[in-house]
Amino acid sequence: MKKMKIDFYEEFPLKQNLHKLKQINFPCRLFLASHSIKEFRLLEKQVKTINKKIEVCYWPIVKNSYWISPFSNPKDLKELFKELESCNNKILIDLELPLNKKLIIKNLFNQFSNRKRIRYFLENNKERITTAQFPSSIISTFMKIIGLDYKVKTEKSFMWYSSMTSKKMNNNIKENLVKIKDKSKISISLGTVALGILGNEPILSPKNLKQDLDFVKNAGFDRVIIFRLGGLNPRYLKVLKSFLD
Repeated sequence: MKKMKIDFYEEFPLKQNLHKLKQINFPCRLFLASHSIKEFRLLEKQVKTINKKIEVCYWPIVKNSYWISPFSNPKDLKELFKELESCNNKILIDLELPLNKKLIIKNLFNQFSNRKRIRYFLENNKERITTAQFPSSIISTFMKIIGLDYKVKTEKSFMWYSSMTSKKMNNNIKENLVKIKDKSKISISLGTVALGILGNEPILSPKNLKQDLDFVKNAGFDRVIIFRLGGLNPRYLKVLKSFLD
């Protein structure tokens, strides 16, 4: 069985979070949340001064909606994709409903054109894109209908944050992950080991992180993305390193 590849998200690229990179002695990708290319470039330089082994990937935060979806403002998506065309880094497209749920109603009639806009960008940049998306998209057509899953051959990272879902839902997700035949362009996002933008995410224990990693590895997946870097500590790191041997 292949060795695991372990990457990280960092939603809040503050100094104390980025300095956790000093603890990492293996090559990995860091998906770094930024509000603009300019901000990302400054953060990228900081990362490289801390740890040169890190491949820094751009995780764009979208104006007004935060995440990318057909319910984002059309103008915001146009500006975002125009900016991304000038970025030669690998890119995370985080497909989730807007943080501000009022945008769902506001852009209800823009969703079709927005969906085409998102699909066009994915199709033309698929080799350098990872899409973060809900794992329910593997068991339901609903996510495709609302434009949070696309039949484009990007790397897809299914967000399975077991600390945030019920036992029944976790079992359902696991059953369907096993059924995936072609796992070559799929990674699994695990966590959460630190709070995110919602501010109330339940934290996954090191013991449960190991259980999730065991499942992912035995199911035939060889890449995970941990949410998020800022939560890294010696106990989590010990668990992660045991899957790199």
